[in-house]
Parts: sequence; structure tokens; C-alpha cells
Amino acid sequence: MGLALDESKNEEQTYTVNEVELMIDDSVLPYTKDNEIDYISNAYGQGFSIAPTMGRSCC
Repeated sequence: MGLALDESKNEEQTYTVNEVELMIDDSVLPYTKDNEIDYISNAYGQGFSIAPTMGRSCC
């Protein structure tokens, strides 16, 4: 299992963040505000992590 390139669909928008192009579905776009996307690689595996920006909490 891994990452793969995909073609943009009608309901997705393409954004460039730090020179990386991201395709984000319109239905999840509101949930991405104030979140940080990071690529992690550790003993448990590798992949993208999406979490609230440092210093903020969900409560």
C-alpha cells in the first residue's frame, strides 16, 4: 500500500501548499481549516497526518 497520483474529479479543488499540490474534496474542505498536514515515517509506518495547528484544541 502507498501513495499514488490521481486525476482531479469535478468535486475536488487543487491547492498548492509549500510547493505540494493537494486535491481536496469540496465536502471536506471546511474541516481542513486550522489543521496541519504532515508526512510522518516511524516504526508504526508512514503516511500523512492531519491534526489541529499547534496551540489549538478541539474543546
